[in-house]
Amino acid sequence: MMRKLHCILVLLLLSAANLFGQTAARTTIKGVLCDTAGISVPSAVVLLLATKDSAFLNFAQTDEKGAFEFRNVKNSGYLLKIQHMSYIPYQKLVPISTGDLTDLGKIKLKVIAKVLREVVIQAAKAPLKFYGDTIEYDATAFKVPPGSTVEDLLRRLPGVDVDVAGNIKAQGKDVKRLYVEGKTFFGDDPLMATKNLGAEIVSKVQFFDEKSDRERITGIKDMPSNTKAMNLSLKEEFKHGAFGKATVAAGDQDRKVFRGNYNRFDKKQMLSFIGFANNINETGINSWDIMDYVGQTIATSNMGDYGTGSRFMYIDNSSGRFGGNDSGGLTDTYGSGINYNLDNKKTRISSSYNYKENTRTFFQTSKKETFYQNGSFKNADTTQSKDFVGDHYVELCLEQTIDTANTLTAKTYIHFTTLKGNSAKTSLFSDANDIKDQTLTTLNDNKLSSWRINSGVIYNHRFKKKGVNFSWNGGFNSVKSNGWDHPFSLNRFFEAQTFTDQVTALNANNNNTTTQFKSGMNLTKSLKNTNITVYYNFNSTNTIQDKLTQNSAFQNVRIDSLTAYYSNDALLNSIGTRIFYNYKGFQTIIEGAAQQIQLKGNYSLRNNTPDLTDPMNRSYSNLLPSVWFHYMISKKSSLIGSYSENINIPSMNQLMPIGNINNPSLIIEGNPDLQPSRSHDYSLYYSSYNQASMLSIDFGVKYGETKNSISNSQTINMIDQIGFQVITRPENMKGFANRTGFSANLSFPLIKKKLTMRMNGSLDYGTSPTFINEIENVGKNTSTSFATTFNLTLSQKLLFGLSGDMTSNDMRYSIQNNQNQKIKRYSSNSTVKWEIATKTYFDCNFNYSVYKNTSLGFDRNVPLLNASIRQLFGKANKIEMRFSAYDIFNKNLNISQTVTESYLLSSVANTLARYFMISFSYNIRGYDLKRY
Repeated sequence: MMRKLHCILVLLLLSAANLFGQTAARTTIKGVLCDTAGISVPSAVVLLLATKDSAFLNFAQTDEKGAFEFRNVKNSGYLLKIQHMSYIPYQKLVPISTGDLTDLGKIKLKVIAKVLREVVIQAAKAPLKFYGDTIEYDATAFKVPPGSTVEDLLRRLPGVDVDVAGNIKAQGKDVKRLYVEGKTFFGDDPLMATKNLGAEIVSKVQFFDEKSDRERITGIKDMPSNTKAMNLSLKEEFKHGAFGKATVAAGDQDRKVFRGNYNRFDKKQMLSFIGFANNINETGINSWDIMDYVGQTIATSNMGDYGTGSRFMYIDNSSGRFGGNDSGGLTDTYGSGINYNLDNKKTRISSSYNYKENTRTFFQTSKKETFYQNGSFKNADTTQSKDFVGDHYVELCLEQTIDTANTLTAKTYIHFTTLKGNSAKTSLFSDANDIKDQTLTTLNDNKLSSWRINSGVIYNHRFKKKGVNFSWNGGFNSVKSNGWDHPFSLNRFFEAQTFTDQVTALNANNNNTTTQFKSGMNLTKSLKNTNITVYYNFNSTNTIQDKLTQNSAFQNVRIDSLTAYYSNDALLNSIGTRIFYNYKGFQTIIEGAAQQIQLKGNYSLRNNTPDLTDPMNRSYSNLLPSVWFHYMISKKSSLIGSYSENINIPSMNQLMPIGNINNPSLIIEGNPDLQPSRSHDYSLYYSSYNQASMLSIDFGVKYGETKNSISNSQTINMIDQIGFQVITRPENMKGFANRTGFSANLSFPLIKKKLTMRMNGSLDYGTSPTFINEIENVGKNTSTSFATTFNLTLSQKLLFGLSGDMTSNDMRYSIQNNQNQKIKRYSSNSTVKWEIATKTYFDCNFNYSVYKNTSLGFDRNVPLLNASIRQLFGKANKIEMRFSAYDIFNKNLNISQTVTESYLLSSVANTLARYFMISFSYNIRGYDLKRY
């Protein structure tokens, strides 16, 4: 009996072991692809789909030997699908494994016959495909809730990262340009489409290395881009009809929002309208707009200029449009835009007009400590202001294919700005021991109107002889501004005897005009692995700065020391050659240019009056070399290096030989004796991206040094009946300014389709000399930053995000080492997106920031909690209602910290705090819920 029981027990144990073996929790699936002749099939896409509904779960790409592997996946059984553009699609059922390894062996694919190719490709449908450097996602395979934007869809795509502000990275590269059906959409701002278009209209999303204008027009291969472009292909029903969305919202404290877009597309034309109005600080203002207000935006341009040294005093068309949040002050914003595209085979037209206006009320307190050779002084400032800014943008691009050999491209950018503002600033000055010396109150009313135009024409001719190409460009650029300032200052100090000693009242008119003509020619001969280019550039720029300052307290008597009519002419001629070599994954460009710059300037009180100084007449001749290389170590990794030498010419504002004393405690002077600086820049970057594992790694190092660098020297003194006064003047430095930087980024899925992680960090070290009271002070700055982000998708209905970052700035001085400074900031952010019931969605975001500066005793913590819940209504989900709570703890502040070679500053400004809002949205074309 015992013997029988023993045998039965052994059989039960063996059966149990066999049972457990059949239901292993995880397994590894691998195999090898080859064709019917046994030749390996590399770069094929292998997909794991759910057996129940064919939902996309995971993917891999075969290596050079045709092998693929899915490591440690859930042992639940799958539908295996294989895609390759040259082979008939293959699919196979993979059952639940009996062990921790499922070896499918060799899988043979059949070559697609030419007759069947179109039929097979149309029938094949996969969540993603690879075509060289292009990755294409089938948007319908990635489910997003009804009412989602394109930005929400992008967050679901493997290998695509979207940060909090909406900036996009694909395959480890930044996405800088977006197309809709191959056509530009509201200029070069991708966020215009991703934040305004609905995800339901998109059929496919494609990311690719965009060809440069030069390569696209000439057909001659150029250096690869370090950024990506994105194209949205629309579903058929949206290619020939209208769609859009309108939202209205209202909240407590009289908060209001309107936002809407309307789009009508067909095969040849694209017409879009966008409009918005709000008082919740959605402004779109950025640094480019702020620089435009002074009417003098001179920078580089991409309007068809050729080679090294061509970028000289060009008028830039970069500017902010819509989107983004202004975190300082309270702002009312209104804006609208229209975008029209026409693609009629030989003629392509892209155009847009945008308008936005912002009215901001601002209140800020700040603490500043300014250092000089024997000590320091402090000032605590309180600033109140109200500003209005109105911007008009017009963009137009025409591309005409004359015939197979000739093309013509014309581009025009126009920007018109009006600015009105008034401000009041009160400063309390004290010495290093906090003993109060004086107070200064400055009132200022100002107005400014400016316009600028940036235009260019590019003609390209391809010779009959293969590989020979000629290009010519011509351009006209202009900036004109008319500004008026009326500063009034009341300076209360201990030694003042009368009220008039304390008062300064000015009336200043500023009229600035810059006019530029430029042209260039480019001849390229393409050989087997080499392109040889010879080019010439010409540039003539005239700048007139006309400033009249009067004392409004004494019958508007002209103040000659603050009045000037300054005319400057700059002439550039450069000729150069460039050799581009491309062979087996190695590309290099060796370039050299001979450049001559001639500067002429005349300074007088008013136009048509005698010169106050000898006319400026200088000429600079330079040889500018540059080297660039790109080496593909493998299909997954590459190495990029560069060296360039540049000449940096002083700006017109720096050369202006008069001062600005709108603030009596801070006088800004020009320096007509400034010389150009010369810089040398080196860089080396490594990047790797594995399409199958979605592992992205890149790190780099850069070094730059500038000889004869231009820095703002300062003279700081305690002056009787004035108090502390800082005079800032640009000077050429004797020592080198240099900066070394290291950066690294790492992004990978911890669990594919479930959990991704991204880390990035940087370390920068630099020295920057300046003069303080004629004594050289070398500032040595070390800045570090580190950030990490986790995105967790528990299910299609529940998503989590967690991120954190920290930055540190350490400034050390060659004089007064006891004034060395260190400022720090820490921040964490967490998000939740949850479909809590059918058609009901909950969003929550919590951010916690810490700002520290021990020198000024500055220590602030800002917790910011936002939450919303939205509900869809109707069979077609055309109506959406949302309830939102912003800054629930009522703690929001705008905090900034700055450390430089000569001062330390911490500021706190008011910004939008707690409010509650309810909104209603209507979709012009409803959503089909079954698609999700």
